[in-house]
Amino acid sequence: MFGINKNISTGQQLSVLALAISASISPVFADGYGLQNANRAKADTTKWQCKRCTSESGFEGSIGIGAAYNDASDIHFGNTTGTDTDGAVGHLEADLINKSESGYETSFTANKLGYDTGSAKVETGVPGHYQIALGYRGLANYDTNAALTPYLNSGDDLYLPANWQTGAVTSQMPSLFDDINYVELKSQRDRFLLDAQYKGTFYQADINYQHEKREGKRVFSGNFLTNSAMLAEAIDDTTDEFGAKIYFNGKGWLAGIDSSFSQYKNDHNSLTWQNAFSPTFGAAYTGQSAVSPDNKAYRIGANAQLSGNGQQILVHMGLASFTQDEAFLPATINGPSPALPVTNLDGRVDTTDMKLKYTGRVIRSLSVRASYDYSDRDNKTARNPYPQVITDSYYAGTAINPEYDRTKQQAKLGAKYRFSRAIYLDSGYQYDHNDFSDLDRDSLQQNSLFARLSYNISSSWSAWFKADFSDRTGSAYNPVSTTNNPSNPYLRKSYLADRERQEYQLSVSYSPTSALSASANIRTSHDDYDDTLVGLTKVDTQGYDISANYMFSDQLSINAYLNQDWRDSDQAGSSNFSLPNWYANTDEKSTLVGAGFDYIHLLDKKLDLGLDYSYSDGQSDTEITQGLTSPYGDYFADKHNINAFATYQLGEQMALRFDWIFEYYKDSDWLNQGLTVDSIPNVLIFGDLSHDYNAHYVGLTFSYQL
Repeated sequence: MFGINKNISTGQQLSVLALAISASISPVFADGYGLQNANRAKADTTKWQCKRCTSESGFEGSIGIGAAYNDASDIHFGNTTGTDTDGAVGHLEADLINKSESGYETSFTANKLGYDTGSAKVETGVPGHYQIALGYRGLANYDTNAALTPYLNSGDDLYLPANWQTGAVTSQMPSLFDDINYVELKSQRDRFLLDAQYKGTFYQADINYQHEKREGKRVFSGNFLTNSAMLAEAIDDTTDEFGAKIYFNGKGWLAGIDSSFSQYKNDHNSLTWQNAFSPTFGAAYTGQSAVSPDNKAYRIGANAQLSGNGQQILVHMGLASFTQDEAFLPATINGPSPALPVTNLDGRVDTTDMKLKYTGRVIRSLSVRASYDYSDRDNKTARNPYPQVITDSYYAGTAINPEYDRTKQQAKLGAKYRFSRAIYLDSGYQYDHNDFSDLDRDSLQQNSLFARLSYNISSSWSAWFKADFSDRTGSAYNPVSTTNNPSNPYLRKSYLADRERQEYQLSVSYSPTSALSASANIRTSHDDYDDTLVGLTKVDTQGYDISANYMFSDQLSINAYLNQDWRDSDQAGSSNFSLPNWYANTDEKSTLVGAGFDYIHLLDKKLDLGLDYSYSDGQSDTEITQGLTSPYGDYFADKHNINAFATYQLGEQMALRFDWIFEYYKDSDWLNQGLTVDSIPNVLIFGDLSHDYNAHYVGLTFSYQL
């Protein structure tokens, strides 16, 4: 009946025979005869061994040490490289893991550790049971190192040189150009994270702590009536966050509680600066301004999820409180200070948020979803009449601190219907309702509709088209009158104004099993502020994206992309607190182009090469029409970037990587284009802060595979 090769062993004959028998039995009769159904109650398994199983225990991974030369004559280049160090800089790379036979694992990863944006993480524990992690991450933002100022820092104070001579205008400050120095405007964040997780049979607990230290300098404006000076405000603060959560789960349900606490501390109590100008009022030789105050935040939330038979319900509720009780500074330090109603704000804001969401399948081809979101901001800070001192110089009456309470409600309904395996329609409706206090409108309502039709044309081609429509209206518009500078009664602020919006998107993608893949999409939108006389009246946007990737072989692949966007906005203004008498048009355009390749396993699989090039351009052109048309000056940013690498395998365990980054960057802002520190008579500025540089980064990294 069976032709069995006599050259094979008896054990192999039994295996072939068993396969032949099992193949001839129908699934109905074979049920219950599988290995998983065998009775092993009396079997002696002490000698069972898996001779082909291999243990993954041991120490493995790679570690690398890198050295680079960074051309950081303009620190803005640091936003690309991750460091503003000019010259030699080193870093550490690592991806290590140690596994024990018991399942215990310890890992260490590092990426550019030693740079301002470096990171590292140590994690230990049994995956799926418990884990503890300690991490670090650096974040940095580099603005400029070309800001010019005569001011020097000392704690909370900005002071002028001892021989400084004031002047009525900047051109009358005799030692200005002798006393100016370069100052860097940048910020550095160092984040440290501690996280612990434990997973039981029906619950999971998580505790985490994060400490962030921030340092640097940023732009601040110090004013005395009609005179002003650009200042470099010192940044030196910390934020601590602690969170804990626990979740329980069972068949078809999940429930849990999460909580958090955060605390912000500013090492500076105020900012005080000397007046570089000859005082024009009284004896205003020094100015003082409050800085960000210390504050705290508390939050607790509860979540639940029920699911089964294609249905799912999510419920969430959260409560939070934000407090601030820093002591007030005097209303002014120039002359007698008006009395304050209280010694500190004793501020408190409570928030409540709730969410209810349902998703379910009605029939095989139809699924529906619905959700309701509620959030409320309740400012419980006492309202008092506070003295208003203009530019730390003269008393201008009192004003009561506003509440700015807000209640937001959002309801969504949606459905997805599949006409066939290739075509489906997804549509939905959304209603937004907002109630405000101390704004020009008491409430806003917005109705939105969308529909998206998707079509899988073939196994390689797919496309979708989406349309969105929304209409925003609200209560009567009553400009706030509780301020010394009331708004024009014809002005409609864009975030509160009536608006009709239309958006359309079309996307096509090609993803065959062959070497080429590509995608393209186009989009357009139109915003019409039809009831606005003064303010933003119209916004039109258009854009498209194209990207493609081609695999020539297992070794060589190339990619390219192109993105462009246009934005055209119209605005009407009034110079006489009445109907519009001037108009502005702003045309904005952005372009992003890129291409690259990867060529791997060259020279007997020892060499990998890669290169990426990108070009970005953003520009804005504004014209003001008031009888005559007057264009603003240049406002643009251009960047060319080349990022190339080569990795050579020196041996089975050693490799050397070469990195080269080239960047050409240029921008311009008509507000300070070509200006020097004394170009504006009554404003002491930093000078021209535009960028125009060519910069290089060259690095070598030696890595060892353990």
